[in-house]
Amino acid sequence: MVARVGCAACVIACGDSASDDDGDSTSAGSDSGTATTTATTAPTTGDDVGTSAGTATSGVDDSSSGSSGGPPAASWTTSLEVDETVGVFLSVWGDGAAPLYVVGGQTQPDQLTVGAMYRYDGVAWASEMLPSSTFTLNWVFGVEDRRMAVGDFGEILMRDGDDGTWTELSCMTTLPLWGVWGAAADDLWIVGGDGFDRDPILCHFDGVDVTQAVLPEPTFETHALFKVWGTSADDVYAVGDNGWIVHYDGVEWTEQASGTTSDLISLWGTGPEEILAVGGRASGVIARFDGTGWTATDQPKLPGLNGIFMDDDGTATVVGALGLAGRVAAGGSVVEVEPTGTQLTLHAVFGPPDDELYAVGGSLDQAPPYVGIVLTRPR
Repeated sequence: MVARVGCAACVIACGDSASDDDGDSTSAGSDSGTATTTATTAPTTGDDVGTSAGTATSGVDDSSSGSSGGPPAASWTTSLEVDETVGVFLSVWGDGAAPLYVVGGQTQPDQLTVGAMYRYDGVAWASEMLPSSTFTLNWVFGVEDRRMAVGDFGEILMRDGDDGTWTELSCMTTLPLWGVWGAAADDLWIVGGDGFDRDPILCHFDGVDVTQAVLPEPTFETHALFKVWGTSADDVYAVGDNGWIVHYDGVEWTEQASGTTSDLISLWGTGPEEILAVGGRASGVIARFDGTGWTATDQPKLPGLNGIFMDDDGTATVVGALGLAGRVAAGGSVVEVEPTGTQLTLHAVFGPPDDELYAVGGSLDQAPPYVGIVLTRPR
């Protein structure tokens, strides 16, 4: 059953920032050609949410996707739709079948943003109460009992457990924060940047305070880190615009060559020798790390890729523009496109343990106000 929602969850607050508001607003990289490059190293109410439900089809041409042929095992269905009073969804996370969190928000006419969060209890979706000053939330993550969401204008929300009040923290920045990941409740990394003219930002939460951390000097122009993910406390990666990748070994962050100049938006993996990063703007790119170096493969027949999740067996699910969703086999780089029933941009995908896959997004390729969508597919 599809839930359609039309109630605003938050109210807007005043603030100042030069940042943009959605994961598709940062600078574009180049994605032409089909070559693979290798580098070695030691991102309604009613029945009217765009074309997202019913008989709508994905805007991706399956015949030109690089797919090897066979039909997908299962297709995506719509779980939740929200209208302009809520906005777009940008991230989804949960440590089990329930509760499941999705976050996002709306851009106002004055270019300030207002955050939104919904929670699925296994039966129905409901909006979460947030601080009245909450800006659009770009990512949500949890480890142990700690829950954290980050967003526009330096927004950081934290809560212990799945009930109670969300607390606002600060990293002393008004830049957008795009991602958060941590190995423990007292060891979380937060990344961000405006993607245009300011330096990327990296923050660390030690269980008490959020402080800005030192990044290596880039060897080329780059202005944002979009997502962070790791296999352990001393093996953490962050990816950003113009193909920038940095790695933390437990002591310091160092730059790694990605093999691409395209924006890298998100990453996931199964361990130190199997990590995938995805990105691209006009067309997609996939970069794979094998424990030694990154190999980037352009996907010229696919739109830009925004999100990735990888199951324990190495099978990855990717999502992107024009309603794109698809699978990448373990060790591979070919995307097997799946029908989603929407042309809305999909921004993130996640699979809670022992549950279905969830993809979230909305009308990010259009001018605000945005609408949002949550899709689900059996594993």
